[in-house]
Amino acid sequence: MTDKANAEMAKFWNGEGGQKWVGREDRLEASLQPFGQCAIDAAMISGDERGLDIGFGCGETTIQLAAELGPGGHVHGLDISTTMVEAAQNRAKRSAVKNISFECADAQTSALPENHYDFVFSRFGVMFFDDPVTAFKNIYRSLKPGGRLVFMCWAGRDDNAWVRLPLEVVANYISVPALPPSGTPGPFSLSDETRVKSILNEAGFCDVAVEPFQTPFVLGADVDEAVSYLMELSPTGGAIRLADPDGDVRASIADELAALLDSHNSESGITMDASGLLVTARKV
Repeated sequence: MTDKANAEMAKFWNGEGGQKWVGREDRLEASLQPFGQCAIDAAMISGDERGLDIGFGCGETTIQLAAELGPGGHVHGLDISTTMVEAAQNRAKRSAVKNISFECADAQTSALPENHYDFVFSRFGVMFFDDPVTAFKNIYRSLKPGGRLVFMCWAGRDDNAWVRLPLEVVANYISVPALPPSGTPGPFSLSDETRVKSILNEAGFCDVAVEPFQTPFVLGADVDEAVSYLMELSPTGGAIRLADPDGDVRASIADELAALLDSHNSESGITMDASGLLVTARKV
């Protein structure tokens, strides 16, 4: 491990990415809630357990986990973004949950307390490790014997219409990056079940299980909000940032995305199919 581990992700989430995410805090938390709830249900937490929430976004999952525990329980949130930590702390203050804490740190490199946690949880926060085996070994050490690991990660890019269809639009105007080689950090780095099991087994975990989870993903309350999200924060936005097209091209992309999204209007907002993987494992 080096101090440069996950440096690009830290830079993004402590800068533009974190600021834009917090600006959409309520919308994004609502959109991701079904994924988080699926993982929370699978964690089967109760009583006075201690838990760790990795990559907690704006803190909603950490608050939900803490609310499930008894008065002697506690959940500690870990995220690489100071922007997210501040947002989570503010969110926690607005809630009635007190058995909670947050820290700006990297789960791959931080000296986590050994044999400390009953469970480790993450909703889309473990796909960006430079060295996932090393990161999950660190997480493994932090669990008590018999402790549980539960996380939600994205299934493949082509399995997620909310990513695939907008990228097809963008590809009409700019060069869309090919999927990175297997093992490269990114939102879809853990989308292969065989690879996930291999990483976790090498890190020491047993009883590794991977189950698909599908649900509609709400991109925005209306077309304008959904277009803004796609162009700034989603994988579509990443492709646009990388190509850095001029204003006219951006406007054309936005117009075509709006036309696409208009056909995906529902009572819940602008929705497209999404697919994740629920991963569970246990420390020996």
